Amino acid sequence: MAYATAQDMIDRFSEQQLKEVTDPDVECIRTEALDRALEDASDEIDGYLEGRYRLPLPNPPRSLRIIACNIAMYRLLSLRQIDVMEDQRKRYEDAIKFLRAVSTGDINLGLTPAHETVQPAGGPTMREGPSRTFSRDRLRGY
Repeated sequence: MAYATAQDMIDRFSEQQLKEVTDPDVECIRTEALDRALEDASDEIDGYLEGRYRLPLPNPPRSLRIIACNIAMYRLLSLRQIDVMEDQRKRYEDAIKFLRAVSTGDINLGLTPAHETVQPAGGPTMREGPSRTFSRDRLRGY
């Protein structure tokens, strides 16, 4: 599942810029290149999140959409010789720094960690009962 869509990229960057990075003739936005970059960005994000959260995320936070767009643009720009590469490289490095902080627990996405189970609302709860009547210690010697 991609964390961002082609429309998210258009909203974040200009259509002209996306034409320049996806189409050598700069005539239109080549959606297959854009979608591939977004899928690759989402896979990269999942690589950082998989040890901490259960994937796929049911409701990804907006911050991951922004990061997916920045990573996808970086990947698209890396295929071309464009003057703005330095700015986008900085955005990419910031995105990776953010994902590393999430993976180590320094930043919390506000989601349920993978090792915790989610109790459905109104579902059964665990209760403590009396101690066991028969245990190894009590049956020792029989």
